[in-house]
Amino acid sequence: MKKLAIGCAAALAAAAGAADTTADAPEVSEVTMAQGPNNRLVTINYSLSAEAVVTLDVQTNAVANASTGWTSIGGEAIWNAAGDVWKKVSAGSRTITWRPDLSWRDENGNGFKIGDGKARAVVTAWALDNTPDYMVVDISESAAANSQKYYPGVDYLPGLVPGQNGAITNNPEYKTSKIVMRKIAAKDVEWTMGSGNNDPKTSYNINYAETEHTVKLENNYYIGVFEITQGQWGRVYGGTKRKVGYYTTDNTMRPMDIATYNMIRLQSDFGVSITISDRDAAEPFGESYLGRLRTRTGLDFDLPSEAQWEFAARAGNSAAQWGNGTYITGAANDANLMVQARCAYNSGDYTATGRTSGTDAGTAIVGSYAPNSWGLYDVHGNVWEWCRDGAHSDITSNTTGAPMANASNKRILRGGSYAQGYEWDRCRATFRRSDDANYPDESAEVGVNVPTRHYGFRVICTAGLD
Repeated sequence: MKKLAIGCAAALAAAAGAADTTADAPEVSEVTMAQGPNNRLVTINYSLSAEAVVTLDVQTNAVANASTGWTSIGGEAIWNAAGDVWKKVSAGSRTITWRPDLSWRDENGNGFKIGDGKARAVVTAWALDNTPDYMVVDISESAAANSQKYYPGVDYLPGLVPGQNGAITNNPEYKTSKIVMRKIAAKDVEWTMGSGNNDPKTSYNINYAETEHTVKLENNYYIGVFEITQGQWGRVYGGTKRKVGYYTTDNTMRPMDIATYNMIRLQSDFGVSITISDRDAAEPFGESYLGRLRTRTGLDFDLPSEAQWEFAARAGNSAAQWGNGTYITGAANDANLMVQARCAYNSGDYTATGRTSGTDAGTAIVGSYAPNSWGLYDVHGNVWEWCRDGAHSDITSNTTGAPMANASNKRILRGGSYAQGYEWDRCRATFRRSDDANYPDESAEVGVNVPTRHYGFRVICTAGLD
């Protein structure tokens, strides 16, 4: 195997990056990069002017010390860097270490020998109200609050082994003990919520109008790349009394499919009920799933509002398109939908006992299908997703997209599911429906007609975003 090296320590190029160009943005300076003479450890030193989230890129150039043409070696080769990187870092002199020999190799498994001045480190400081696109939150029992990690792109997400690409779907930690969040830049973006008369749809949603109206959300936010899984539900609740999902084969990575709105936000899974006098409480009940998740992580997790959910699910596409930009054909077996969704035409629906013995029926392991244009999986099909809003037949007066209160027990669900009877029309990003906040209940555990075993959710949080 070729020896992997990055030139000589004294001749390495270095650069500082900045994610925010405003006058009071954190600044990076005095960046140096060196590789030890007797080992392959690369050490990057830098100075930070104010507390910030710090990320790293390593770039190469075919021409020594060239000022143009630098290109990244790829996030999958860099994510194993350690020290003052991928997290909030205090001002001062800081250090990052990186072992390129463990993660940066060619297709034959050989390392690279890079000449003097042909590699540079780009250290980027992100303001705390404008953090990177991806956030990974550890929710394991040993996790420390406010220990989330940040990455500038999906390829930077750590895999099971150094250098692994496609970790977002290949690393089971992201479906069991960690939650991957995607930043949605929604603040002050004016967009049209709902669908027009000429958009593909049927009359299924006659009680919950999709009337087009202009919305301008007031904040940016992070949203879960995946629906919350049974494994993630169990990590937060723990113990033997917790509910388990309906489909049990490979269940830890399938979505939680019997989640009630009340259990997610307003009461405990352990039977510790509360008097729900205010179904639109500003904060989740402390013993609910979200309450426990907040306590463990120190982050303001919640359910998305209808508008936040639809904005993220559509990913900049029109009401006539699926979330990846392909068009809704209106056919029962819409091939464009089935690329992105476990739906009525590829789910196998319910087995005779109500529980599947394989992975090709019922819900799918999250991330099994293609993502939407913003990297979110299963926004169409798989399970219905609860939103914070109470049920309103007409929401055209809501121009800010804030959660809408309602004294009724009905809450809004979005996204459709895998079950027969919930065809392509209901999997559209604009389709609206509701159900009782206490559903699904504990009755009818088995059978071929179990109508509420496909209710789940994904989470949002701001994590300090403006």
